[in-house]
Amino acid sequence: MNDLAFKYRAEILRAVLGGNPHPAKAHNLTRLNQIAEHLAECEEAQTILRAKGHGRGGMSFVEVARSVPENVKQILRDLFKTKPEAPAAPDLSEAHEPWRAT
Repeated sequence: MNDLAFKYRAEILRAVLGGNPHPAKAHNLTRLNQIAEHLAECEEAQTILRAKGHGRGGMSFVEVARSVPENVKQILRDLFKTKPEAPAAPDLSEAHEPWRAT
């Protein structure tokens, strides 16, 4: 577990048991650690998304996740897709003029 997960675990223990209880007082320490790690991963993911320009300050993790475009690759393909141009018709205006020797 990383430091942030340990902090979440301690916050959960204090919220449930009050005071500053020892982690051994948790009924299922393994599950508590999994929940704390999950919360830490969510916070890290939110930080990464915000660093990449998604969302705004004060948004919840779910709001930030919803602000990410659904299919970025397809959006970029559509944005930069160019319609194939029809081949230019050759200029035949000179074909009807007789060649003149100068």
